[in-house]
Amino acid sequence: MGMQEILSVVFLKNTLAQWLTAAAYIIGGFIIGLLGALLTRKILEGILKKKKDKFDDQIIRALERPVALLIFLAGIIIGLHRLNLSDTVRLWSDRIINSFFIIFITSALSRTLDKIIIRAIPHQEEDHRVSAVKRSNSVGLDGARPPVKREVKFQPLVRKLTGTILWIIAFILVLKTMGINITALMAGLGLGGAALALASKDTLSNFFGSITVFFDRPFRINDRININGYDGVITEMGLRTSKLKTNQNRTVFIPNSLFSSQPIENISEQPNVKVVQTIGFKGDNGSEKIARGLEIIREVAAANPGLEGTAIAGLISISAMNCQANFIYFVSNRADYTKTVNQVNMEILRRFEEEGIRLA
Repeated sequence: MGMQEILSVVFLKNTLAQWLTAAAYIIGGFIIGLLGALLTRKILEGILKKKKDKFDDQIIRALERPVALLIFLAGIIIGLHRLNLSDTVRLWSDRIINSFFIIFITSALSRTLDKIIIRAIPHQEEDHRVSAVKRSNSVGLDGARPPVKREVKFQPLVRKLTGTILWIIAFILVLKTMGINITALMAGLGLGGAALALASKDTLSNFFGSITVFFDRPFRINDRININGYDGVITEMGLRTSKLKTNQNRTVFIPNSLFSSQPIENISEQPNVKVVQTIGFKGDNGSEKIARGLEIIREVAAANPGLEGTAIAGLISISAMNCQANFIYFVSNRADYTKTVNQVNMEILRRFEEEGIRLA
């Protein structure tokens, strides 16, 4: 049997020559796809050679594989069209291959946009308002130096949202390519869609709460806030919940929906903390010693570097037994609150003991 006769052998309605031709197109598509990916890399590297950096490498890698796969699919399509296939087989093969085209193109777009978003929106951006001096002097709830305040992590939100939208569009296109009537399907799912919307109401509320935080910026990561009765430091923010570390070193998961519906007190944003104390003097100190005591209180406050503004000290009540004075001062947000208040009180006690001023 000659070569011509072998190639003329019919198998599944196609000659061996037709099968070999189809296989050649498919294998050729695979090889050309690899070469196309390599050529794509060389071309992009040539375009970006003057300013090529890590970001450019990521974009190139994101495009290489889809180019190879698309050329390979093109080879499959050409190869299959060289065969005598039934209308049903040809229809479904075209639908399946076109669906893969959509998936690969969406994958390339998704990966490329993901890299662009990473470049355009830093994962965490240092709060420019926190100066080096403030960072070196500030302390946290437990007296330790707090981490540098950073922007809310909005990058993961944008990446997930963009990727979700792209793949939803791809899913709809695949359904349409496969011959499914999208309009009829959506109409049929109308009732189920309404039920799904109701079921996902809280999820959507939390999602839009995170968006509200990004645009309004009531706080940043590592800010101390008070919300819904919880006082602590925001350590992380996700799509649905945020982590808050309380004064008791406990972690509370706050639904993001609260950020758009509840008042938020940003304690870290206040320039100082107001302290109001009542100091009692024994009535037998006499007016001169009590006046001297008030003067000492003001001197101590003025000399402490952790205080801001002018302290106020004055009598609010008098009697034969004791006299009450109000002492109002402001602890700087840069200072350790507990340490500063202790320093002020201990210095007042020391000065009173030196001058024989008795406390009630």
